[in-house]
Amino acid sequence: MPSFSRLPIRLRMAIWFAALLLALVGATGVFLLSALDDVVQDQLDAGLRLRASRVEREITTGDDDRLDPEDVQSGLLELAPLEEFSSPGIYVQVRDISGAVIAASANLPRGELPVTRQLIEAALLDSEGFETLPIGNEQVRVLAWPVDSTGPVVGVIVVGQSLRLIEVAREGVQRLITIAAVVATIAALAGGWWLTARALRPISDVTRVVRSIAATGRFEQRVERLPADDEVGQLVVTFNEMLARLERTFASQREFLADASHELRGPLMIIRGNLDLLRLGLPEGERRASVREAHEEVERMSRLAADLLLLAEADAEEVVERKLVGLDRIVREAWERARHVDGGIHDIRLAQADASDILGDATRLEQLVWNLVENALRYTPEGGRVEIRLVRQADEVVLGVSDTGVGISDQHLPRIFERFYRVDKARSRNSGGTGLGLAIVKSVAEAHGGRVGVCSVPGEGTTFTVWLPPASDMDLKAAAPADRQDQRRAKTTGHATEGGVGVPGPGALSLEP
Repeated sequence: MPSFSRLPIRLRMAIWFAALLLALVGATGVFLLSALDDVVQDQLDAGLRLRASRVEREITTGDDDRLDPEDVQSGLLELAPLEEFSSPGIYVQVRDISGAVIAASANLPRGELPVTRQLIEAALLDSEGFETLPIGNEQVRVLAWPVDSTGPVVGVIVVGQSLRLIEVAREGVQRLITIAAVVATIAALAGGWWLTARALRPISDVTRVVRSIAATGRFEQRVERLPADDEVGQLVVTFNEMLARLERTFASQREFLADASHELRGPLMIIRGNLDLLRLGLPEGERRASVREAHEEVERMSRLAADLLLLAEADAEEVVERKLVGLDRIVREAWERARHVDGGIHDIRLAQADASDILGDATRLEQLVWNLVENALRYTPEGGRVEIRLVRQADEVVLGVSDTGVGISDQHLPRIFERFYRVDKARSRNSGGTGLGLAIVKSVAEAHGGRVGVCSVPGEGTTFTVWLPPASDMDLKAAAPADRQDQRRAKTTGHATEGGVGVPGPGALSLEP
């Protein structure tokens, strides 16, 4: 027999629902029976007191102040005909001061009630008492009532009543409660089975869709959205959102694999062609040209492999080291490197470089800044301007790289951060780009908790903007001493800016206007 935890959740919920209802019905039945016993006993005791007080009022002790059999009038202990219906099974006896029975009702053939000696002695001390005693197959409730109407106690009136009818009534109520509990349990099982089937129907739909996706690999399938915005409805919405994201991810992966294969196939074909040419014994000049071209393609493949590795690390959330980094130092180094590499072909300006500390990975941030600068240089004609600006705001650090290049049309803007996407594929490939630079910028920015945006006008230029969260005061205080020394060193050799125009610091290079 399978364990309870292995049963279907629908059956387990129905069983739990039935068990809970059964426990509630059982607890209610116990409470009702206990309350019924208390109420019936109180009513029974009140009736016994009333009967004993009536008998006491009719007893006369005479002149000797003793209770004798002659003092109990004939018929005093018997019930009136009407009382036989309201109080059946009542037994009465009268005892004198010694405890001996001097009178008894006719329904006591031998005139005895099995009263304990302690109960009689307590009554002789002027204290009433109750007991429940067995007589044959019945239980009898007994009251010992002291007779002291004119002075000291002179005797005891013992009144008893059979509990047979009460027990029968109690058994009937208990039977009804048991039947109600059984019926309620069966109804709870059936109702719980039906209700859980309705409640779990969306889960069944989710299971059906998952199985279909596992069998066909088609992630465009969705679970029908429920009208109710409850927990199950939110689960369906979340599941559909997950499917949409998985669909986009798999589509992106397929496109990524196709693009990567295409990008690698070109250099491999060129390298193989040049190797075939080298086998032909070409002249020295042509042989050197073939080797140079093959080497360039190898370098391009190396850059592509490095970029792919970085993106893979970013996807695995392994790209960021949490250290204090001076972004202004990185920006200045990128500016100086660009001027050195460019050789004066473009007008490269550092318009503003506010001191900006962030918590992140210096190497990856250097790649982010340089990719933006290199992209601007690549698409800006000779004599054009490239401007870098770093602004420290209250709640974020804003990096902007603008150019006066060819610009990007609106149809390409939504996709320029996709991997291997190129506006001009032929020119980008010839210029040595891998088509991953802007994708790396986006991945690194998001890994640092930031975002990236672009604004472009075809024929006028493009501006890329990166927003990054600054390091908090707590991060600055917790920075390692070496980090703080690096920050102070960078600020000592850096530039201060005022009003957007660079002001040289001690020993610093002048900023171009």
